Amino acid sequence: MQIIATYEHSKYLELGITELQQNGITDIFAVPIKKVMKNPAIMDTIHHSDGRSFLDFGFLLAVVFSTILACRGLVWEWGPIYWGLIGGAGGVILGFLIEIVKFKIKNKDKKVKIKSKDKFAEVILIINCEKEKMDLVTDILTRNLVLGLAMLE
Repeated sequence: MQIIATYEHSKYLELGITELQQNGITDIFAVPIKKVMKNPAIMDTIHHSDGRSFLDFGFLLAVVFSTILACRGLVWEWGPIYWGLIGGAGGVILGFLIEIVKFKIKNKDKKVKIKSKDKFAEVILIINCEKEKMDLVTDILTRNLVLGLAMLE
């Protein structure tokens, strides 16, 4: 029987492993999972989105600028269609640049630094035991603040 458990990297993990070893369960395999720290991407892809859009404000400005410039284009030389297109393109570009600047200002102080104690995100424990000791193992793990449990036969 295999029991797979996830823990935060803390003293409760060590206490749980020690208590399991005191109860005669020695086939324990611990795998620390390292944090992956990378800078956030500015543009979302089709497969991943963080919910932040840089073009929404640009489209809002494009509607406003194209409407105003198309109305003004009725009396200007190039006409309303060209001035509407110029206003739309200018609004998208201006809105995009404003959102980029806001994003950079908001996140310039949020440089993520990995400290020595924060190197590991979680630890996965794989425990091999007999079926009779399954309740004992799950009880020990839950008392020591396990995040998740899975049991395989």
